[in-house]
Amino acid sequence: MRAYEIVYVIKPDLSDEERASKVERIHSLITENGGEIKETNDWGKRKLAYEIRHCSEGHYGLTTFKLPPQAVEPIEERLNIDEELLRYQIVSRSK
Repeated sequence: MRAYEIVYVIKPDLSDEERASKVERIHSLITENGGEIKETNDWGKRKLAYEIRHCSEGHYGLTTFKLPPQAVEPIEERLNIDEELLRYQIVSRSK
C-alpha cells in the first residue's frame, strides 16, 4: 500500500451535519477500496482564488491515508460525480 493525501473543497452552503457526512463518505470510499485513514484535518471555510460553480468560498479539508495504487482510479470516478464536492486532489506522499 502507498501513502496518499487528498485535499478537498466542499460547497460552503452545507450544514455542519451535511459537511461531516460528506467527509465520512470520502473516508468510506477509501476504506471500501482497501485503504486505511491515517489523519484528517479540517481547514475551515476559505475564500477561493476564483469562482467554482458559482461559489467564491469553500470548506477545505485534508485526509492522509494508505491505499493500494490500483484503488485510486475507482475513488476518483466516484468523487468526480459528486455535485457538493467543488474540487479535490489526490497525491502520493513522498517517502
